Amino acid sequence: MKGRLLWLSYQLDRHYQGPLTLGRWIVVIGALIVVIGFLPRVRLAPAIMIAAGVVVLLTLALLIWGRARRYHVFKADARCGPPATARPFQGLEHVKVRATGRFSVEGQEQLFADLEAIYHTFQTREHAVMAFAPRSRFLFSGSPGELKGMWYVFVTPAQILKIETGVLAFGRRLQPALRLVYRGFKKNGKPRTDEICLAFENETDMNRVAQDLWYERVERKS
Repeated sequence: MKGRLLWLSYQLDRHYQGPLTLGRWIVVIGALIVVIGFLPRVRLAPAIMIAAGVVVLLTLALLIWGRARRYHVFKADARCGPPATARPFQGLEHVKVRATGRFSVEGQEQLFADLEAIYHTFQTREHAVMAFAPRSRFLFSGSPGELKGMWYVFVTPAQILKIETGVLAFGRRLQPALRLVYRGFKKNGKPRTDEICLAFENETDMNRVAQDLWYERVERKS
């Protein structure tokens, strides 16, 4: 249920009709109905005003909650930890994933959920999640055209703070997933803790990426 509500929150906050997102339109129109209902020369049934007020409050709560949760539910495994052995990616090896997190490109940042992406590690051992954000539609609204294109997350082994495996819920899907918590940087250069969640088609792919991410730490202990 939470996964579906967070999916709805993401759609309402991502898709625009004119200058406002669909979620904000719902809040604005509902608030106008309530305000108009209090005007002395306007007669609206109390039930209509109450319904409009409830819709405004529920929509606001859904939008705020969704952004706070980054539009997904991740549950870590109870025995989550480093693998017995770890093997780094070789050459052009990569894994297809669905990624949720804060991406950047050319100085811009944007929070995305459930983007088709590729996980790859360069010879320098810098990890990369390369995702494509498409144009999308929801009801009678659409996503901004300027967001269409490639978006990236780059993380070095030294930035990694935590690696967790588990399951991720978004919409109707429940998939094996990995959460990577890392030390990032704001636009002004100040450090911050950030995270990205990767959902996989199967546990084999998830374990392969986990091995690559854990490689430096496992080798250091051996």
